Amino acid sequence: MRYGRFFGATALFLLSSGTAMAGVVVTSTYTKLDTKETSPSTMYIDNDRLKLVSQDITVIFRADTNRLWIIRPGEKTYTEMTPETMQQLAGQLAGAQSQLGAAQAQLQARLAQLPPDQRAMMQQMLAGRGLGGAAAAPAAPPQVSFAKAGAGKAIAGMRCETYSKSVNGQKQADMCIAPIATAGVTAGDLQAFERLAAFVQPIASSPLVPRTGYLDWNEMTKAIGFAGFPLENVMYLGGQPNLQQTVNKIEHTTIPTGTYDLPAGLNKRELPGMPR
Repeated sequence: MRYGRFFGATALFLLSSGTAMAGVVVTSTYTKLDTKETSPSTMYIDNDRLKLVSQDITVIFRADTNRLWIIRPGEKTYTEMTPETMQQLAGQLAGAQSQLGAAQAQLQARLAQLPPDQRAMMQQMLAGRGLGGAAAAPAAPPQVSFAKAGAGKAIAGMRCETYSKSVNGQKQADMCIAPIATAGVTAGDLQAFERLAAFVQPIASSPLVPRTGYLDWNEMTKAIGFAGFPLENVMYLGGQPNLQQTVNKIEHTTIPTGTYDLPAGLNKRELPGMPR
């Protein structure tokens, strides 16, 4: 689903004011585990705004103006998300989920006509690709869970504990999470993540939107029993590890003026299907 990948990538990489301000800057490295290709990312955090700069995309969230901008510098374009467009996107996702449910029901009917051995083989093959499940039920909030998984380790000189993250029983990530004090940040520093979670709440219940630690911030805190910051995040796709994010440095510093402003010279691109 194009919207799911689009917004999931925006969420998997999340992270203006008129004067310089103190904030938190997190530098990380992303590694594609199949090719070992690496790319840098930088996250800027203030209590009501976030910015993530990665190789191909920049995301700016402004809680003070209820805006999220998805910027593609190479194309000189941006997409603006507002509370209104989030509601419209939620409606589109609901429609897509209904169509997916109908398609799954048809698939199950065809599988039922196969001999048992062929049906089992096809179901196993489709399950490995995330397809062929029972017909979709009415959308329900995703059930996000975290379970302690193995020994802790040190990343960027900070100690963290390993947790396995699952959504609706399907593994989505292995995360090494440090208490925020260990990571050198405070609850106040991370308020923007809570505000971002509230902003995307209209689409949060859709199974078509991949879950990230930034969307599940409150659930993560409740599940692990402490306020933590992920220092490493190995994301899974189709049951296999796919992408790894590793924090290199976390620092408090002055954020330059204009960091959270929408850059000039960009052309606005509407999401497909959105009213103009």
